[in-house]
Amino acid sequence: MMTRIVLMALGLILVLPAPAQRLRVAFVGDPQVDNETELTYARRSVYQELRKRQDVDLAIFLGDLVNDNPSLLPATRAILDSLPYNWACVPGNHDRDVYTPSVKGKPRDMASYSRIIHTPDTAFVQGGVQFIMMDDVLLMGGSAGYWGGFRDDQKQWLRKVLDQTPQDRLAVLCAHIPFNEFKSLDSLETILSVHPKLLLVCGHTHTMARHTLRFPGGLEVEEVLAGAACGSWWRGRADLYGVPVATQNCGSPRSYYLADFSRGSSYRLDAKVIGASAEEKASAWIADTTRLLVNVYAGSMEGSVQVKLPGRCGWIALERVEETAPEVYETLQFNKSLLGRQSRNPLFIPMLGRPSPHLWGVKLPAGSLTPGGQVKIRYKDASMRFTTTAALQVSPGPQSRRRLKK
Repeated sequence: MMTRIVLMALGLILVLPAPAQRLRVAFVGDPQVDNETELTYARRSVYQELRKRQDVDLAIFLGDLVNDNPSLLPATRAILDSLPYNWACVPGNHDRDVYTPSVKGKPRDMASYSRIIHTPDTAFVQGGVQFIMMDDVLLMGGSAGYWGGFRDDQKQWLRKVLDQTPQDRLAVLCAHIPFNEFKSLDSLETILSVHPKLLLVCGHTHTMARHTLRFPGGLEVEEVLAGAACGSWWRGRADLYGVPVATQNCGSPRSYYLADFSRGSSYRLDAKVIGASAEEKASAWIADTTRLLVNVYAGSMEGSVQVKLPGRCGWIALERVEETAPEVYETLQFNKSLLGRQSRNPLFIPMLGRPSPHLWGVKLPAGSLTPGGQVKIRYKDASMRFTTTAALQVSPGPQSRRRLKK
């Protein structure tokens, strides 16, 4: 039987065996199941897919295993234990016990999570990579408020772990709330600056996004927002397997990241749409008849996109644009078609219509774009690169045409 990770709290680091040359990790955000029906959705989709993978060595879940319903944690733990490889997770803001008004003044806590899953702050080494798992949800005031950050004792522990980590070993810091949402990064920068090789991975936002997080003092680290396995909270039309499509607010389908770590010091990223082929990485759209839009589901804000159109030679460079993804317009259009009070309809997907962090566009001569035509897409950034194809679709919504300020 596969040896499970027995995570150690506040200071001890467990070293686990793994392939020396390569370690593949699945980073999975927010399954966030609310009830038995949603747990069934998760079983049929993300958990089933992960269980069938033969190329993964470790799965890391980035918080919100459940949605304010800790009674689902035992069943979730059983599912995680059924994976054919090691797993670990960080707690999210919805993984806490919620006490009834009869327990006057008792704040939310992680009594159930700590007992059933594991302690909140842990560290371990696998495949030559230092993984640091931390709870960054700070409760505020009453029972519901919170913000992102670390307590002083957590910062001291994090500094101790990094001090003990060899300088040539990559340290991967995992938490639920993205670090770019912290109120202050100064003290965290002081701690992280002691180690030269870092990667930050988070969940929480139900958005696939990557960027270079630039700290006030000049430290720069890649931050990965892994999206949500539940997408937009298990809402929307069902797919062929009866699971809601639940498109995310950035326009990406429900997905997770894959990271290939080499010799414990470098990494390459990829992403996988849940339930789709490995080649499904981007979509292509015709907007305003003459503009081509490409949504790279797991793209970085620093990435570059080129396309090759059917019947034309050469690659065309696109520029990143700050616009709402066409998939979001599709969802908003579908929401309007629902009868009755839309927000109470289980098919309704809450959508904010915010700009996507991974959308690229270019204006082309009239007649260059034909619906259904296959566009070849080439994507590249410092951590990810791929070539794929996508069929041209007609965007259902208006576009702002605003280019991103450089």
